Amino acid sequence: MVIENTEKNDFQLKNSCNKCNVEDRLLDAAEKLFCENGFDGTTVRDLTAEAGCNVAAVNYHFNGKEQLYKAMFIRHLEWVLGFYRESIEDVMNLENPTVEKLIYSLVSNTLKQTHSEESKIPMLKLTIRECLNPKFEKDVKGIEIVKEFLSTIQRALMTLFPAFNEEKAMLCVFSLEGMIIHPLLFSDIYHDIIEGLNVDKLTDHLVQFASDGIKQAAKSNE
Repeated sequence: MVIENTEKNDFQLKNSCNKCNVEDRLLDAAEKLFCENGFDGTTVRDLTAEAGCNVAAVNYHFNGKEQLYKAMFIRHLEWVLGFYRESIEDVMNLENPTVEKLIYSLVSNTLKQTHSEESKIPMLKLTIRECLNPKFEKDVKGIEIVKEFLSTIQRALMTLFPAFNEEKAMLCVFSLEGMIIHPLLFSDIYHDIIEGLNVDKLTDHLVQFASDGIKQAAKSNE
């Protein structure tokens, strides 16, 4: 009886691993093809061919192309924002956390994407296009993930600057978010305008500029 249960558990574990493997391959294919061709320009056959699985797998695992599209964004948000959340926690757990260290952890990791072989910039651009011109009703789970991440930065700022109330801290978060995302979207233009501009120089500028602005905002709120 014990042997039979063990075999059953092994079979269930194997099936679970296979399911995750197919789902991950489909999500990887979705990121690649939706970024390259858009939603309408990508067929289910394109996705399954890229993922190396049966054409029925999209319906089986995600209940259709639309749900796969939404699941792709959720996975991307969870991975990216989870990474940044850990960076924020690392800074705030330091013996002497500062706003400069906090902003550096966000800015440096983000701008490095412009020179990364596994850059998430195409997904960022697709995410922004989807926000500006949504193809489908916004996913509640995705909205909650973003809200929680912004609240994480807000709490960090309120810890560093006790004079901040929740609204003032969140306004600073909004400003910081825009300041970080803009260079990612227009990095090529930045380099065309300022010859020799590199990631380190831009990072140092943004950290100093944002830190000074947030400190001034905190003073005005005292």
